[in-house]
Amino acid sequence: MIVYDFNKMFYTIKKLAKLAGTSVRTLHYYDEIGLLKPEYRGANGYRQYGEKSIINLQQILFFRELDFTLDEIKAIMAQPDFDAVEALQSHKKLLLKRKERISELLDTIEKTIKNIKGEKLMEIKEYYQGFSDEQIEKYRDEVKKRWGEKTLKESEDRVKKMGKEKFAEVQKERDRIFRTIADNMDKGADSKIVQDEVAKWRQWLENFHHYPGEAVLGLGRAYNANPEFAKTFEKYHKDLPAFLTKAIEYYCTHSK
Repeated sequence: MIVYDFNKMFYTIKKLAKLAGTSVRTLHYYDEIGLLKPEYRGANGYRQYGEKSIINLQQILFFRELDFTLDEIKAIMAQPDFDAVEALQSHKKLLLKRKERISELLDTIEKTIKNIKGEKLMEIKEYYQGFSDEQIEKYRDEVKKRWGEKTLKESEDRVKKMGKEKFAEVQKERDRIFRTIADNMDKGADSKIVQDEVAKWRQWLENFHHYPGEAVLGLGRAYNANPEFAKTFEKYHKDLPAFLTKAIEYYCTHSK
């Protein structure tokens, strides 16, 4: 005969309430309405809750979080074919939807706060300052074609959230990197000074999107192959687009 150690296998109502983050009064009420019965009562009449009760209480709390009434929860859990695992999977889906909705609301609140404080997000056209509407669309189409709509949206969203001051700093760093590379083209694409700047450019990209190694190489090649990209770098030096591609290719094949 197995002798059970009830002190280890069962929880008192007070301990269960503390673990679940609810009140003893609530558990008393659940017992009274037949929603959550203790599995054992001691000789002193004290309620003792075991594993089944703990799982059932978790289900009840999830249902309550999803705004089910106690009568609805009791009816659902009383069904002969009630499956705890299936119910948990359903809870998960509903909570994920709620999480997504809450994230959207938090984002809206953040934007509203910034608007009230006069810290409006950048207009996306400010990101493409200096480009005509036609050039902007060509550039955006090229990004979508190469890296997808998601990458373009993520990049533009990050820029909007930077604000004008931060964006100006980021652009200043970009300008410094490309000017330094252009000024040192005579030293070769594999020179230390050029490769150091390419490494800084690689880190600079993280302001907009996380590009894996293959995408970095593809971007470097696009700088020369795509006319819209090439025009951007020709303002530093007419030969920079081709040189930059060569330097980035060297970086991608030699960096660890």
